[in-house]
Amino acid sequence: MKKKMSRWMGLIMLMLLATAAITACGAPVQAAQPAAAPTVPLVKAPHPLYNASTQPASPDKVKEITLTVEDKTMEIAPGVPYETWTFNGTVPGPILRVRQGDQVKFTLINKSPMEHSIDFHAAQTAWNVNYQAVKPGAQFTFTWTANYPGVFMYHCGTPPVIAHIANGMYGAIIVEPTEGLSPAREFALVQGEFYSKLGTAGAYQYDGAKAMADQPDYVVFNGYANQYKDAPLEANPGELIRLWIVNAGPSEFSAFHVIGAIFDKAYPDGNPKNVEYGRQTVTVPPGGGYMVEFKIPDAGLYPFVTHSFADASKGALGFIDVGHVQADMTGMSH
Repeated sequence: MKKKMSRWMGLIMLMLLATAAITACGAPVQAAQPAAAPTVPLVKAPHPLYNASTQPASPDKVKEITLTVEDKTMEIAPGVPYETWTFNGTVPGPILRVRQGDQVKFTLINKSPMEHSIDFHAAQTAWNVNYQAVKPGAQFTFTWTANYPGVFMYHCGTPPVIAHIANGMYGAIIVEPTEGLSPAREFALVQGEFYSKLGTAGAYQYDGAKAMADQPDYVVFNGYANQYKDAPLEANPGELIRLWIVNAGPSEFSAFHVIGAIFDKAYPDGNPKNVEYGRQTVTVPPGGGYMVEFKIPDAGLYPFVTHSFADASKGALGFIDVGHVQADMTGMSH
């Protein structure tokens, strides 16, 4: 299986690199080349796999959610340490899940040396009241109601917002519809970007000039380049697969596509009323979301990418391994 997977990965990466390198024949002006990924010293600690599997929301009508802000140096690609700003120590932050109509009692705890805040795209609440900056060492609590179903971004909203998002302060919150969902194998994928320059401590830091020029060094799913190549998502042949997709940006659009599959149904922002049929690729804007559902009848490897191949070649690529599920209930949800 490992030899087969390696062969597939090699073919896919060759395809991506070749596509990114192609320019129009006879074009009068040569297209600008994306910035090369930096070379950095290796770090000893391996990157922990971000678990993309989701779990159903609890039946409690009031959901108490706490996010803690902390700075943390972690890998964003093999051997590439980066000084991230995190919610609960991961990039993206944890996958949150509630039900339509739930009250969310939210607390933000700031253990970092600078001010931070929260912005829930799933909430209807006054920006100047509840999305206020929380000082270092302080915390802030407010309550909101999840009125609309779907999959939404949450992020730090403290200016400059582009820096806080690009440093890792984002995540996904799923709001289950009141009518429920059919059983499926579910995963959440959050696309994000890193703009980096070498810092004085040997790790990489945010590069504001690259961010404003929209020149990411890495475009990733769930905080780490290509992490689901060597550790693919797993499903069984013929079972319903449901992907919750959020594009955290801060600037790139996602053209989400699964090679070898067609989305039976796709839902902009994850709302069941927004149903689309037979989609090949869905466009997810920065700050937007999608839910896609599909079945894969045959065993094999099915790459998922952003079909903006310059971004896919910077790390936005993974695999769904159909037919080799290790734990049959992992990722199953109702």
